[in-house]
Amino acid sequence: MQFLKAINRNKNVLLRKIKKVMLHSFLKTQRRQRHFDPENVRHILLLRLDDKIGDMVVTTGTAFLLTEQGYRVSVLTGPVCAQMLKKCDYLDQVILYKNRMSLDDLSAQNFDVIVDFDDVQDYERLKLAWRMRRSHHVGFNKNLPGIYNLCISYLDAEKHIIERHKRVLELFNIYKNEFQYQLGKCLHEQDRVKGALNFTPEDVIVSVNPYSGAQDKDFSEEQVVSLIHFIQSVNPAIKVVIVGQENKVRKYNKFGAVIVPESTINTAIEIVRLSSLVVSTDTSIVHIANALNRPLISIYNKRKLKDTGLPGYKIWAPNYPLGKQVIVEGAYIGKSPINQVFPMIEAALLTTRVHD
Repeated sequence: MQFLKAINRNKNVLLRKIKKVMLHSFLKTQRRQRHFDPENVRHILLLRLDDKIGDMVVTTGTAFLLTEQGYRVSVLTGPVCAQMLKKCDYLDQVILYKNRMSLDDLSAQNFDVIVDFDDVQDYERLKLAWRMRRSHHVGFNKNLPGIYNLCISYLDAEKHIIERHKRVLELFNIYKNEFQYQLGKCLHEQDRVKGALNFTPEDVIVSVNPYSGAQDKDFSEEQVVSLIHFIQSVNPAIKVVIVGQENKVRKYNKFGAVIVPESTINTAIEIVRLSSLVVSTDTSIVHIANALNRPLISIYNKRKLKDTGLPGYKIWAPNYPLGKQVIVEGAYIGKSPINQVFPMIEAALLTTRVHD
């Protein structure tokens, strides 16, 4: 039975590759000139189909600046990001993306501009672009002028990801040096977090985010325990919160850390909002800390981004004054000495302000 399932799975992968090549070849023949005038744009759709939280946090900065200029901005994204955006009242719509979903309702909305921030050209994206071809399409590094009539060639190993977003804003004559991510506040989740912490306004909260979804970027269990013990040694009154899925972080409760049960992405945001200091691996919590302007110590390795080969530790650095970055030389963060950040943590706890 497993053998037959494997054959069927491989067959489906092959068919999708064939369909992608055929659609790609067809779209290349549909070349036509289309004039773009931002004065005629009213409704913009931003694509974040892969449901990556960090990417979506950064995209909120672009969405907010566009709405400030009077554009209606909607987002098509996956379930986790959709949940995070529920409290972002500046957005016109948050539309849930599902693989192989019907595009009829989406196409009927006649968006003036659709922006795809990713470099990939998978079958689903090409299909969406073709079905909604009446819209102007912004694409990065996509050689399909018949569809992506606003194609931006951009690969820069030295500049932060926000520079890519600024290139989109320039299409709408928006030139601003300030680019701030914009997350909403979930009062229900904030109350849950405060309840789990027995929170008082005098509390000093340190949140630790040990897991990223990639083994080479994850903290080891030994590192997390060492962090908890060190922070408690600086001041036993500090409340250490471990951010993450309950089934992964529950074990740290026995070492004196606080675990918020049934955590969601909005739980994580509200933990960070209450934190006097955030310690995190290279993941979305870094950019959430940026959005909320919380003091941060982040630990990165030198891995390359999968789609572009660019250095992630440069492209996705914290990139704000309160965000400090430590770059380890080893391939695995979990095998690097965690005590190298102890002096930074101690200094931050002596100087940082308590939550706003």
